[in-house]
Amino acid sequence: MEDLLRAAADLRSESFSSSLYKVKLVENGAHYAVKRLKNVQASSDDEFGETLKKISKLKHPNILPLVGYRSTNEERLVIYKYQSNGSLLNLLNDYIAGRKHFPWKLRLSIACGIARGMAFIYRKKLNNNYKGEHEEEDSIIPHGNLKPSNILLNENNEPLISEHGLTKFMDPNRSGFLLSSQGYTAPEKCLSEKADAYSFGVILLELLTGKSIEKSRIDLARWVRSMVREEWTGEVFDKEVRANEHQWAFPVLNVALTCVSRFQENRPTMGEILERIEEVMIEQEQQEQRISSKCCSNGSKVDCCPFHNIIPDTWDSPGSNY
Repeated sequence: MEDLLRAAADLRSESFSSSLYKVKLVENGAHYAVKRLKNVQASSDDEFGETLKKISKLKHPNILPLVGYRSTNEERLVIYKYQSNGSLLNLLNDYIAGRKHFPWKLRLSIACGIARGMAFIYRKKLNNNYKGEHEEEDSIIPHGNLKPSNILLNENNEPLISEHGLTKFMDPNRSGFLLSSQGYTAPEKCLSEKADAYSFGVILLELLTGKSIEKSRIDLARWVRSMVREEWTGEVFDKEVRANEHQWAFPVLNVALTCVSRFQENRPTMGEILERIEEVMIEQEQQEQRISSKCCSNGSKVDCCPFHNIIPDTWDSPGSNY
């Protein structure tokens, strides 16, 4: 911590609630991301520290590890390893601007990774490596601010959920917080698994439509619902998805629409969301394996393999619940 506080800090972003710095240690050249929190709503340093300790124990490949924290009367710092590959928001904006390709498989892989990390956060029990101890449900800390800028990507473009639990210490009545989370916040505006499911559903809609709402501020959930209601469902997908992988996008759209239900009791749990997305991935992989072994040798696409059926009958239509 002493080395970190002595190191030069490069301010990367700033908001009403925090400042984010990139810090390089002189001793070993390691880079860290340091978030300085402002206007923290914590009853005591103990409450802040205990929450950060709980968060630090969540070890999962899709959750950005918490390296450390500092809590004093003057400041509160949260420290992560710096991720040079940027965020999902950067990738989405680069795709929209034509600077990067964003294929369907990568989109689906990122969605599945986020779901895996979130499902892990909401697990009800610790695994057997923890000597049979169990977590109480009220000790689970919701994320509270799930959005593409808080999904970092490692060198393999695997998603890492950041900012977990920090919303607990933000003032939800401050206009800056509401603006920064506009479009991702569930109608009930609370910290819960179902509220995080809503935010995840909006991210799924962004991956499917190729639209970024952190920049545009559009009500993406409302727009997609209206398109489905008017039976223009296939038009919600962006050109990359529509041209190549729309048969797999429909069941993912089903998941997203369920997540962004206005009523939290109608939304799935994160475990249920993960299960459905993994089903899509497995089905797609199985069909691709069948295609690679034998398919379309005569160049015909008529009844040669299941790949050429748009959607299996077992999937509900995206508009079936609306």
